[in-house]
Amino acid sequence: MKKVKTILFTLVMCSVVFGVIVAFLRWSSVQSIKNLEKEVQVIDRVIESSKKISKKWSEGASTEEWNDIGNYCPDLKLKDHVDISYSQCNSTFLNCYLRRNENFKAKKFSTGKFYTLVSRQNSLERGIAIFSTRVTLKLNKNEFNIDLEDTCRDVYLPQKSYGYKTFKSPKRKFSWTWDNFNRNIFVDKFLVTNREVNEWIETLSLGIEKKYPLERPSAFLSLEEMEKFCAFKGKRLASAQVIEAASFYPSGSSDGAGRTLIRYDYPWTRRNSESFLFKLKKDKDLPLSKFDCEKSYTRDCFEVTPFVSHMTKSSSWSGIFQVMGGPFEAYSNKLESRRNLRASSFYFSAESDVHVLGEKLYWDGLAHLDKNIDWGKDRPEGVDGRSLEIGFRCMRNSYE
Repeated sequence: MKKVKTILFTLVMCSVVFGVIVAFLRWSSVQSIKNLEKEVQVIDRVIESSKKISKKWSEGASTEEWNDIGNYCPDLKLKDHVDISYSQCNSTFLNCYLRRNENFKAKKFSTGKFYTLVSRQNSLERGIAIFSTRVTLKLNKNEFNIDLEDTCRDVYLPQKSYGYKTFKSPKRKFSWTWDNFNRNIFVDKFLVTNREVNEWIETLSLGIEKKYPLERPSAFLSLEEMEKFCAFKGKRLASAQVIEAASFYPSGSSDGAGRTLIRYDYPWTRRNSESFLFKLKKDKDLPLSKFDCEKSYTRDCFEVTPFVSHMTKSSSWSGIFQVMGGPFEAYSNKLESRRNLRASSFYFSAESDVHVLGEKLYWDGLAHLDKNIDWGKDRPEGVDGRSLEIGFRCMRNSYE
């Protein structure tokens, strides 16, 4: 009898233990499912937030936001009139957006900003972009990084035959041609701004003086510093050949190789007679309009309308801006090393012969005084002893 009781007791205990184990496994399974559901919800929130943040990053301000940008984003510290496109891929504007939208749960970094700048030049992280703006979301004690690259300022140069205006190019034709067939070249739409250069200075803790206003073209770096900045962005200083290819209005024969290419003097038209700059050479008494100055801001324009730092009212055929007038633009030029500076600028009057595409000067790249420029026969008035503004832009190939 005792033996039967012992067996029964053992069976009961085994059943109890088995039941406990089954209950625990069920509880663990339920908990795992609940935890998994929570993780899925968090991931869904991260995906939803990243889509909204990425969209705002690339699209920039809405019309409503831009009309009240002084209040919406005082951090931009705008001094000049600028186009709404300035807010696209702009980390300062994005910071204002994140500060106003607490639902994103964005991490506030030690700088007091809701983003940090990430670069391969000062980071040991693997698999990161060459340069990006990082937003970190904090959800359920976990952190999720969103790395945003600046793709807003790239313009693709279509694959065609192009001409380059050498010092001895014949009238209306190119003496030197090239093509980018089977090559993907991207060039900056705008001249690099002070904001972008200041970010470079901050990220690498460089001993270079920051410049303001933020929206103005960066116009006081040495040639070496320009090259280093472009390398920081995974690019290189734009070449004269590529900038002119993106500026010269293409002729009908440019789609094939080895054909004669006609050269046009202005980026907006094939007809010289339609350009106000051409008309002024014939009649210097013609008045300049605000519309003319938006096309090419020459020295005379200071008396007509304020200089606009960042605008999209004067595009070349390819979609790049600031190709005539305004500050000088420095190039790399391996073909003609002593012609590395766009001559058309706001240092020359509107009737000057320099205001055609392909006219270039030489800059030694060391400083920005008039003595650092070889003016040839085109030295303008009023530049003696002045610090001159020389901007630049970058370019890249898709494999870089």
